[in-house]
Amino acid sequence: MKSLKAKILSLFRSKKLNVFFVFFMIALSILVLTKLSQTYQGTLVFNVKPTDVKETQVILNDSANQLIITLETHGFNWLNYAFNKPEVKVNLQNDVLQKDSTLIWTERKGFSSISKQFGKDTKVLSINPDTLVFNFDVNQVKKVPIKSNFKIAFKEGYNTLDLITVKPESINIIGPATLLQKIDFITTESKTYEEVKTNINKPIQLILDNISKEIKVSQTQVNFKLEVSKFTEGIITLPVTITNVPEHLSINYFPKQVNVKYSTTIENFNTISKTDFVVQCDYKKVKNNSFLIPELIQQPKNVKNARVEEQQIEFIITQK
Repeated sequence: MKSLKAKILSLFRSKKLNVFFVFFMIALSILVLTKLSQTYQGTLVFNVKPTDVKETQVILNDSANQLIITLETHGFNWLNYAFNKPEVKVNLQNDVLQKDSTLIWTERKGFSSISKQFGKDTKVLSINPDTLVFNFDVNQVKKVPIKSNFKIAFKEGYNTLDLITVKPESINIIGPATLLQKIDFITTESKTYEEVKTNINKPIQLILDNISKEIKVSQTQVNFKLEVSKFTEGIITLPVTITNVPEHLSINYFPKQVNVKYSTTIENFNTISKTDFVVQCDYKKVKNNSFLIPELIQQPKNVKNARVEEQQIEFIITQK
């Protein structure tokens, strides 16, 4: 028994056997390559993938259609088909005819498009069936606003004059009307920005997990752009006017001027003037006939956090 085992080991250690094995593998490789480089005919079942579907159309039987195609090609391609599921694309805008709620593909109209998908080294001999029917339903389009979900904390002395918005502010969603009517807005992913002192310009993903797969969205992200500037605080003294005073009354009030504090960028500070603001008291809003409330009814767009320092105006009513 030991003698037989020793002979076998000796045989595998033999240089002659090693040389024979190398030549055997080379010969086998050449044979395989020769066979694969030859041309063969065969028939395969190809799954059909619809392409270029209109946004307003939804294909109801997009996975049901198949084509039986007879090909003439070399063995390398046949080997590829053995490992990968065969598939061809059908263009649902250029290669079909529309009839009512169906799109009809015919071999006569679509043969050329199918053949081009295989390349020059493959010849398409026949395609069956000669007609495919794609049923579709019409979707509706709805424009919905984008709701940002940001928390922004500016570094002390910095702020922005911009509104916290994204671009675009709304997008189109496409799908069955019963599903679209349930969607009033789409939210961005949550983002927190702290100690902000420089401009922000970043793409932000939309939260689409809770939207049905039957609904298509025109885009999956938006852009968040925010200009940040160095801010300073200003104070300005303004006259107070009283409105809606009955004609038979005369009002004497104090103070007749109030201070308004505001914030603006350093660049805009010297452009702010008294004429940009208006402070009024509405007599109709008198509380308990004891005081008037000053309201800032006009302010320039390039200021933030504008507020009247005096909270109430004392007054005395006299008859005319």
